Amino acid sequence: MALQTLMSRLRGQSPADTRLAERRRLAESYLNPIWAKMESWLTNSRETTNFTYDLTELNLTHLAGFVSGVTGATLAQSEAMIGELASDRELSEHVRVQTQNAGPRGELSDLVARYARRAGWYALVRLTKPRLVVETGVEKGLGSVVLCAALRKNASEGHPGRYLGTDIDTGAGWMLKGPYAEVGKILYGDSIESLRTITDPIDLFINDSDHSSDYERREYETIASKLSERAIILGDNAHVTPEIYHFAKKSGRQYLYFQERPKDHWYPGAGIGAAFGAERR
Repeated sequence: MALQTLMSRLRGQSPADTRLAERRRLAESYLNPIWAKMESWLTNSRETTNFTYDLTELNLTHLAGFVSGVTGATLAQSEAMIGELASDRELSEHVRVQTQNAGPRGELSDLVARYARRAGWYALVRLTKPRLVVETGVEKGLGSVVLCAALRKNASEGHPGRYLGTDIDTGAGWMLKGPYAEVGKILYGDSIESLRTITDPIDLFINDSDHSSDYERREYETIASKLSERAIILGDNAHVTPEIYHFAKKSGRQYLYFQERPKDHWYPGAGIGAAFGAERR
């Protein structure tokens, strides 16, 4: 120990300074890859908000497990539905074309379709065959077309359903066009007011609008009496607030959470909180 102290002093560092430098190197070993990904993103992406990215291969297995837990489907079935979205060339081309033709809004979006946790949304729709899917907060409409793509597949198999999105921005949802608009539409205005107009039972509800705890809670309170017996409720802000957990607990539902691990992106990822009934397990 005395020799280490002497060598440190000879180098002009105290033992405490040496430990600090070692700890700094340890932290940098985790942070430097993130900085490298940020540099790549600055060059290759046009996005400034609602970032899109792929998930790591390991994280995709976590997502399949989450879908399996919520739906009762096998892991193989869940993986197959996630893979089905990844191989949908018609949808990825639709995203590219709509982004290219969207004017100023499209200039802040990437041309490549990257779905991340929305692949879980897709798999849930394909496996549960909902008659009505509702999403609050659609922004450009990437989630909208993903959900509508799943509904179109269901319809081709004899299980029709429809999609309703809500957004206060009248320019939101610009991706929802063509064949995807045949099974879905956007309700413009305050999301809670729009939710109050829905009279049919909701089989899948996705909260992704105003990300304040109060507004999220009010959305769940608004749709509580409109949910079907087999309804699944997703909270897209579950990595920030516990509101979907509290809703599940209060309503006697089960709860699962999935955390994203983005591939080749500096953003740490978002999550999906799911409230679902015991009868689904």
